[in-house]
Amino acid sequence: MKEQLELLQQYLQGIWFKRYLVIMSMWILCLVGWTAITLLPNEYTSEARVYADTRTILKPLLRGIAINNDPTKELQLMVKTLLSRRNLETIARYTEADLKVDTTSEYDDLLDDLKTNITIRSAGEENLFTISYFGTDPKYVKDVVQAALDVFVENAVGHKKEDTKNANEFLASQLAVYEERLLKSESELAEFKRLNSGYVSGSEQSYSLKSESLKYEIEETRLQRKEALSALASARRQLKDEARLNYTQLSSIKTEFDIRLETLQARLDQLLFRFTDKHPDVKETRRQIDTLMEQRTSLISGGRVSQPDTPMLQEMKMNISHIENKVASLTAREAILADKLQEVNSKLLNLPKIEAQLTSLMRNYEVTKEQYHQLLERRESALISQDVDAKSDQISFKIIDPPLLPRLPSGPNRPLLLSMVLILSAGVGVSLAFAISQVWPVVYSSNQLVRQIEMPVYGEVTTIGLSGSNDYMRSQITNVVFHGLLILILFIVFYIINSLSVIQFLLLKLKELL
Repeated sequence: MKEQLELLQQYLQGIWFKRYLVIMSMWILCLVGWTAITLLPNEYTSEARVYADTRTILKPLLRGIAINNDPTKELQLMVKTLLSRRNLETIARYTEADLKVDTTSEYDDLLDDLKTNITIRSAGEENLFTISYFGTDPKYVKDVVQAALDVFVENAVGHKKEDTKNANEFLASQLAVYEERLLKSESELAEFKRLNSGYVSGSEQSYSLKSESLKYEIEETRLQRKEALSALASARRQLKDEARLNYTQLSSIKTEFDIRLETLQARLDQLLFRFTDKHPDVKETRRQIDTLMEQRTSLISGGRVSQPDTPMLQEMKMNISHIENKVASLTAREAILADKLQEVNSKLLNLPKIEAQLTSLMRNYEVTKEQYHQLLERRESALISQDVDAKSDQISFKIIDPPLLPRLPSGPNRPLLLSMVLILSAGVGVSLAFAISQVWPVVYSSNQLVRQIEMPVYGEVTTIGLSGSNDYMRSQITNVVFHGLLILILFIVFYIINSLSVIQFLLLKLKELL
């Protein structure tokens, strides 16, 4: 700790030895700095307070009917975009500042100055804003704040109307596109249903049921046809038996051959009584009998001998005819049902593809139709919103404090700057003296000498009062105090000059004249 205190004392002694550097630095820096601060141009600040009222009685009344925009978010967006280049150009045009510049770089510098020095901030209350600007010309400062306030209010109205107009134009164009797509979808769907009317009339389940029903009807028809064929065969057998029985009754029919047959039969009986079967007369008589029997049979079967059918035979023929008609009807029905079944099976195979196409067309149609109706509803909401915006403002502005022409400067803070220059000059002087003392050190004590030359010190000679060293030290201290007092008095003078606006105004006018 002792070594540290000795080191600190050594540093202070080095600075004191170079004190003239501190005094020179403070005089130079203070005079230059204070003069520059005194000649700085005054800065004036103008501000305006505006309240944006977003409450309106139409908002709850039109909820769900018109487009419900949040005016608070729109207001926040306008606050963030107030310092956009387009708005800054409008402010420069309103204040006619753009007429005072000649080049593009000067115009850009003008816009940068506006963007840097214009401030819009919340005043603590909801939707209460403060717009301020500071510059060297009080009238220009007031005009800039007024222009910024006008642009802020105009943006709230113009931005809303422009948004509504753009929204209506966009909705109209989209409606035209979707109307065309909807008409196209409707025509495609109608044409598809027309070409596939047999398919789209039912579903896969109905076709399956119809196929099963047709199969069942075909089986029933085949069963009925088999039963009819079996009945037909049985009726025909009965007819044949009845016809045979009727045929055996033909022997009772009288013909021209009956007498001859009876004569030959009597002769045959006589011959057989006398001869055997192999006798030529017996054979000849039998031959004649057979010939006459064939002729008689041929005569009867040829219809040359009329013999009416019996009622039983007629009824059986009518029954056979009825059964044959039934068989033919069942055969035709079976063929028709088979064709229908084939057609239904063919449609059933193609039905998934047709239904997939129909589903795709219906989906596109429904989506287009839904989008079209949504666009219609939104257009109606936009039109209502447009009428509401035309007849009432969702955001109404109230100027709480209009911008005023500043009479007193708001800056710069010269007393603070003067104090900072004083402190800075003192710091620079002390730092310079310390640096010089370290570069060209001076020995002040035996301990310092030991550390410097690393040799022992056997003694040291001190000064006495008769040598004049004390008087010299007092004169040096008096000199430092004198310079310090002069600098302090000069600081007070500059502080008073910069605190009095009248003197400051005269100095600035003198600067302008020079």
